[in-house]
This record gives sequence, structure tokens and C-alpha cells, in this order.
Amino acid sequence: MTELQYHYQWLTDYQPHRPTVICLHGFMGTGATFMGLFSPEQPFNFLAVDLIGHGQTSVYVHPEYYWMTAVIAALQSLTRRLQIDDYYLLGYSMGGRVALAWAINDSRVRGLILESASPGIADPGLRDERCQHDDDLAKQLLTRPLVDFVDRWERLPLFASQKALPPVTRMRIREERLSQQNYGLAMSLMMMGTGRQPNYWPRLPQHVPTLLIVGRLDRKFQAIARQMKQTAPQITITTLNGGHCVHLEQAAQFAATVCDWLADQPGQQI
Repeated sequence: MTELQYHYQWLTDYQPHRPTVICLHGFMGTGATFMGLFSPEQPFNFLAVDLIGHGQTSVYVHPEYYWMTAVIAALQSLTRRLQIDDYYLLGYSMGGRVALAWAINDSRVRGLILESASPGIADPGLRDERCQHDDDLAKQLLTRPLVDFVDRWERLPLFASQKALPPVTRMRIREERLSQQNYGLAMSLMMMGTGRQPNYWPRLPQHVPTLLIVGRLDRKFQAIARQMKQTAPQITITTLNGGHCVHLEQAAQFAATVCDWLADQPGQQI
């Protein structure tokens, strides 16, 4: 086991007077998934972080560091080290779940942008079933080659729309997935998967400005977004063409949607 270290990279040149947007990737991704999305001319700092078990962040650490609460504590520590006093959070899928949990537990979060993300599973029985499913996937990762897991993952209906991406983009996504470590992915599923995370439905932030971005082809997360808005009316929902991973399938529209929403937030001088 090694000392826990989180890898991060500024996607745009850091300017101290600008508000910061912290970008959190999805399962089997890295912060590099957000590279090139945002123009350096935008009046925001964009910071991408590799979540634990992914990319260049620590992998072979004690499993307790993979708990959602531990992940949030580590990310908060990173912001203090970087002297970022308040910030917006942008999270995709797994990163969106982390961002939501973070916003619930941190008053310094100025706003929340969730792409294809869920507050968890409210029904205890369904949550137990998801835990078992995630554990089964983790066991596959610990006993079989990563390429086998990636092959099955890419065949999931959730990612079918990614087949329309340019071949060079699909290859980049696949290489990113294949660059991961089996142990890190397995621990992520077992310790902070959708089944293991707390049920955040009753705790959705009521006063944090929130933008939900979903794909027009992703019916499941469209329904989740609508249900979230019923619970927290301040939420704004934007639906873009594409599937689950909108920031890759509709990069320009996604970036414009994010930046326009940020510009509309109180206190922003654009």
C-alpha cells in the first residue's frame, strides 16, 4: 500500500481572480476526458481531478480511502492545499455522484453541474441488489483480464450511442479504460458504487444552484433528472442530443451549456 495522492491538472491557465470549476470524471475515466472542452477565454478556472483508483491518482491504498466520505474529505483537502476558497462542481456519472455528495456536505460549493448522475437508490431492497451486482463486477475485475471487462462494458446499451463517435475518439476512450488498474476499479465499485453510496434523495440541496445535463437518448437518466427537480425545484434540466456521455458525444453543445449556465449565476461578471 502507498500514501494517498490525488492527481489533478488545470484545463485552463489558472487565474486567481476567476471562480474555479472542479471537474470529476466517470467510472473507468480520468480527468483527461474534459481536456479541450473549455476555451481558455472563458472567465473560469477549470480543474480536472483523477478520482481514487483511476488515472494517476493512488490505486493501491487501503480500501477505506475508497468510501464516499473519505473521497470527499480528500478532495476538500486538495482544495485547501490549492487555496481554492469556493468553487463549482461538475461531475459526470460516478463523478456526478461524488459531486452531489460533496455539495451536500460542503457550504463552499457555489453551484452544481451533474451530467447523467443519480442521487442513489431509495429502495433498500433494490439498493442491496445493486450492491451485489457491483460486487460481482468487482470480482470479475479481480479475477479476469481488464480487456475482458472493458469489452463487456462497451457492449452495454447505455453506451450504444458512442458507436457513432469518430473512430479516433472511440479509440481514445477505449485506451483510457484500458489504462486503468483492476484493483482500483474493483474498489471503486465495492466501496462507492451506486449501491454502496448513501441514499441522497432526501438530502438533495435545496439552495445550491444546480444544472442537470442529460442525453436525449438516455431515458433512464432523463427520468431521474425529472424526479430530482420535483424534489429540488431550483434545479435546471437541459437535454442535449446524445446518450449517457454527453460531453463526448456533443462536446461543443455541452461546453456552451455549462459556460452559459455558469455565466448566469449570481455574482458572475461576464
